[in-house]
Amino acid sequence: MEFPIFFLASVVCIALFFLFRGIDNEKYEKFVRNYSVALKELQELNKEYRFFNVDSCKMSHTFDNEKMFRQIECQDYLIYQLQFEQGKIIEQIKRTNQNARIYNKYLADVKNLCRMGIYEVPYGKLKREKLMEIEKKIYDESVMHPCVSFRLLVTLYCSKINGNIYDKKREMFNDDRIFSLIRRVNDKNGYFFNDREIWDSIALVERGKVSNKMRFAIYERDGYRCRKCGASGQYANLEIDHIVPIAKGGKSTYHNLQTLCHRCNVEKGDRVPYERWD
Repeated sequence: MEFPIFFLASVVCIALFFLFRGIDNEKYEKFVRNYSVALKELQELNKEYRFFNVDSCKMSHTFDNEKMFRQIECQDYLIYQLQFEQGKIIEQIKRTNQNARIYNKYLADVKNLCRMGIYEVPYGKLKREKLMEIEKKIYDESVMHPCVSFRLLVTLYCSKINGNIYDKKREMFNDDRIFSLIRRVNDKNGYFFNDREIWDSIALVERGKVSNKMRFAIYERDGYRCRKCGASGQYANLEIDHIVPIAKGGKSTYHNLQTLCHRCNVEKGDRVPYERWD
């Protein structure tokens, strides 16, 4: 019986220690927040500066087709998304650069503030060392830390058809690299990209957006038959076709996908629906 009593007493002592320590720290923290000259000067300085909020810059996509996951790199996916999101990204980069332009001045002003350890009233029986320790912690937490360096993280996942993720790859891009890619993406005539590598990336990602789940849904919708010749069965060699080809702006959406047999798909090529096949 002695051991449980000793154990219980130890637990009670430890609990009381942390309780009183917490109360003690709260007393020191309250004094610092009320009477620290340096902290009040910092709070006034913070009111003079306005930094932009920068949204979390992340992109991600999940492929349930392992072959496409292996072929598509993070840069390919970023290039594809820059067709649609470059305006938003450029705005975030501008905000980051604006923050960077004034942040150094802010830090210099912070450095020139009153030194810590000066209080508006006597601190009495409070320990000066502990006061300054807590003051420094609160002061450091009060210094503003805006986003001053733009980074965009692209993460690609690979999952089973049921959605369970089992692999991933990621890459970080800075603003210089992003602007270089934006210039290349915007170098185009209509649907034609002058930079072949850019077009290859976009076309690859667009094909990769036809997931296995979507593929089987299209087959089921079309009754597992070629929509041109009606071929079906195990020897039909069915494939998924973009009705409006990717090369002519077609997207990997349900209404732009159809089931064709291999022969009809080859005959169709890059022709759009309203052109004759024969």
